[in-house]
Amino acid sequence: MNRLASAAAASCIIAALAALVGLPLAATAFEACGPRRVADFLDASGLSSGARWIRETWPPEPEPASGLSLDPAATARMLDDRGGLPRPARLALESLGLVAATEALALPVGVALALLLFRTDVPFRRTLLGILLIAAFVPLPLHATAWLGAFGNAGRAQLLGSRPLLVGRTGAAVVHAMAALPWVVLIAGLGVRAVEPDLEQSALLDMTTWRVAVLVTLRRSLGAIAASSVAVAVLTSGDMTVTDLLQVRTYAEESYVQFTLGRGPADAAAVAIPPLAILAAAILGLALALERSDPARLAAAFGRVDAWRAGRRSAPAWMLVLLVSNVMLLPLYGMVWRAGRVGGRARLGLPPVWSFEGLAGTLSFAWEESWEPMQTSLWLGSAAASIATALAWGLAWKARDSLAWRITLLATVSLAFATPGPVVGMAIGLAYRWLPVVYDTGLVVIAAQAVRVLPYAIVILWIAIRTLPGELLESAAIDGLAAAGVVAKVAIPLTAKPIVAAWLSTFVLAFGELPATNLIQPPGVSTITGRIWSLLHTGVESHLAGVALITLAVIASSLMGVAAIAWVGRSLRGRLTPRR
Repeated sequence: MNRLASAAAASCIIAALAALVGLPLAATAFEACGPRRVADFLDASGLSSGARWIRETWPPEPEPASGLSLDPAATARMLDDRGGLPRPARLALESLGLVAATEALALPVGVALALLLFRTDVPFRRTLLGILLIAAFVPLPLHATAWLGAFGNAGRAQLLGSRPLLVGRTGAAVVHAMAALPWVVLIAGLGVRAVEPDLEQSALLDMTTWRVAVLVTLRRSLGAIAASSVAVAVLTSGDMTVTDLLQVRTYAEESYVQFTLGRGPADAAAVAIPPLAILAAAILGLALALERSDPARLAAAFGRVDAWRAGRRSAPAWMLVLLVSNVMLLPLYGMVWRAGRVGGRARLGLPPVWSFEGLAGTLSFAWEESWEPMQTSLWLGSAAASIATALAWGLAWKARDSLAWRITLLATVSLAFATPGPVVGMAIGLAYRWLPVVYDTGLVVIAAQAVRVLPYAIVILWIAIRTLPGELLESAAIDGLAAAGVVAKVAIPLTAKPIVAAWLSTFVLAFGELPATNLIQPPGVSTITGRIWSLLHTGVESHLAGVALITLAVIASSLMGVAAIAWVGRSLRGRLTPRR
């Protein structure tokens, strides 16, 4: 019975991976090779039925710079713009430069904040943690709306009344860094909390607290810090939301342009394959290195951790916390300011005027327009997060004791992380355009979003499952629990919090996903990020700021609701648990 259940679970995991990863990958490679050439080869080989099916399923490939683009001449000039370098080299330099700048901004600040917020008693740490948690759940299009509307070139009136500050690669790096900073803090924070207390207490006998923090805690947390660095690189290199607005030509942006402006999916796939292969190999190498260098935690790591006293250094620490808090809230101030500026007459030279009545009217109108796409985004994101979390847990559990499954896990993470968002959308569309029940409904969006968020769920749950104390699982098996019982009664309860964290993380990423969704969104399915994206291209006016504020309010309210439910659950559990 145990073998049958294990085989059934393995079959479900393989089928899900084939549907979400294998089939789209095969369709993309097939498109890059050229369906017509494959059909001609099948004809020459005597397989005329297969060739006829290919010709009926795959439409003719469009010619470069055809009438599909709004301005063929401008499109051709943009695609041929090399900047004095071969275009692949220029795209590689732009992509690497943007990732490096984002890492340089987000990683040092994020790791320092993780140490302060998760391991010290610095004042206001809970306030900043709440702000960072909400910011982590803010979709990237909202970050772009807020930062570029206040300090960039997307708004017609700047918050400080000056020239745009966030432009070009520097502006894109700042926006990406501010969007990635909460993830760096949270991922690195989980790492510093998982350090064994016994190691730190032994080191404190010979060293000061801050030396222990640097030489023991941070060193023991290198795996989590490396994971946060990978998350920053992937979030930056695989998205085209900010780079499209600031005209920074990266590989993700190039794939999006190639696909949408007339070059066809074959050219887009060909453009994406070289950087995809390089980035996937780099991520796989890093994952293998972490496998060898970051051993599983001891059982003591799952206990409570001690908070270090900041002492005389608390003043600089809490000043840093307050500074980061206000910097994170700057775009919110800008959106409130922009949403309340209404009225004015351009012909008479009268500018809009801010007022509470104007802000209320903007938010009321934005709520009426945003509610339907908001509902669509909520259920699509929930479905994608549930699929990704379930698949990630099963894959991580199988990989715990099997080399073959571990290779499958690492290959899935590497490939999914390395694939740019537009290429994911294109691949899902190519794989399922022959199946109307998927391609013409919200299922195609769910599939694309599940692929995009799957590696994040795997990383969170693989760390949790990999670090489960082996002695606890062995004791459960010795006590007579079958394999299914060990999973249901030991493994899942021990990883309940990581499961919730994985679901929430993947939900917010799916809720705010734009690059893939924007390419395959079927008629009748409208998401809130798609609505914000269309408004962004007309300038950050009061209406767009209102839509962004409504979306942010819904996200914050949902998080507070989850926190309230968790608090009530802990309180009830504490009252119902008998005291000894």
